Amino acid sequence: MIRGRPNRQPRSQASPPATGARSIRSLSLLLLVCVVGVVALLMLVSLLDFVLKPDPAVRAGPMYVTLALTTGASLLMFFVALNATFLPVVSRRQVPNLLLVMGAMGVTGVVTGLLTVGSAAGPYITRLIFATMAFTFIMIQDARLARAGVAVAARQADQPAPRPRPRSRQRRGGRKH
Repeated sequence: MIRGRPNRQPRSQASPPATGARSIRSLSLLLLVCVVGVVALLMLVSLLDFVLKPDPAVRAGPMYVTLALTTGASLLMFFVALNATFLPVVSRRQVPNLLLVMGAMGVTGVVTGLLTVGSAAGPYITRLIFATMAFTFIMIQDARLARAGVAVAARQADQPAPRPRPRSRQRRGGRKH
């Protein structure tokens, strides 16, 4: 090792650090979206199961409301999670409206379930809580990426346009006599 120069690997053997982080981020986001999707699917199956074969021990009216609201919230959650990660369909300006509807449906479904049917709504509320935790991580990552994009755009806007280098002037025809 020469003094003053750090011992480095040749560039051909070193991998770019951003590639590994990007693939891990994509994999973790995919897993989180899968969690939200599985919960939405389970909620939909539970709703259809209760509609087709209602439990006589549970009051049907409040349970229908609870299942409809929590299933709607989980389906909206899955849609917004897909929109934030892999399949952007809705603009960033419209996402807060979807989040408001999703949150209102979820909270109303949870409160209705707890107050009217009690412990019978427990499994559905637990599923919705798991989906909410995964969804929260997805939205935090989406917000971080949005801030990074804004910061990059701001840096590019702050940089002045590159000026062309001045050329040295040369006369045509060679030297002057």
